[in-house]
Amino acid sequence: LTYTKPVSDNQATLALSRGRLNGSALTDVRDIFVAGPGTGGASRIAFGRDGTLFMTTGGNGAQDPNSHAGKVLRLRDDGSVPPDNPFVGKPGYKPEIYSLGHRNSLGLAVHPGTGEVWQNENGPNGGDEINVIKPGANYGWPLVSYGRTYPGPRQSEQPWQPGFEQPVVFWVPSIAISGMAFYTGDRLPKWKGDVFVGGQRTGEIPNTGRLERILFNENMEELRRESLLVELRQRIRDVRQGPDGDLYLLTDADDGAVLRIEPAP
Repeated sequence: LTYTKPVSDNQATLALSRGRLNGSALTDVRDIFVAGPGTGGASRIAFGRDGTLFMTTGGNGAQDPNSHAGKVLRLRDDGSVPPDNPFVGKPGYKPEIYSLGHRNSLGLAVHPGTGEVWQNENGPNGGDEINVIKPGANYGWPLVSYGRTYPGPRQSEQPWQPGFEQPVVFWVPSIAISGMAFYTGDRLPKWKGDVFVGGQRTGEIPNTGRLERILFNENMEELRRESLLVELRQRIRDVRQGPDGDLYLLTDADDGAVLRIEPAP
């Protein structure tokens, strides 16, 4: 798990910790990686097919190669650096960095067919993204974005420039994207192969959260998207496929709940 770790009276950073679940208790908990100062924001983790662990970070410094902030990191499960990370041995680069130029990541998942790591992140007022993470790639924040700053002006005059990776899906206005799951089950066969992400609101309008379903072709190019559960007016914080093949959602509210989507009778 990752958490916000105090490092002084007025500063904190992100830490990756490992423990063992014994019944209902978490034991033998210890930090295996602590990011550099100034690293914060949301953090998600996922294990790749090769057993390495991917960890997202936020905070200022997304374009600074000597900062852990605004990156996707790749680590071994003991917190050490895999020797084939793209910037290992490169002066001025943190060796844990796998990709850079990210704003605030709230979803991370491994594609069940290709093994690629997919990530989603919040833009400002628009420009939420789904990205396919490539080793050593730069995803542009804050230099390029499809979003606008909160006062209204565009974040960047050009939403894309050479040298930066394009998102595979983006939203304008923002949906406050969160969570991500590839559906691989048999309980909902028409959704098999689709990607699901949570949305906490549309634009700056409260009570407009929903679940987004994105349908791709065989080349993982977007065909269409569908908004689900709009009538609930709930902030969807996470979405996961359960071992039973149903979809489970986590809502973000004082009276938040775990919701289950199952086939209609």
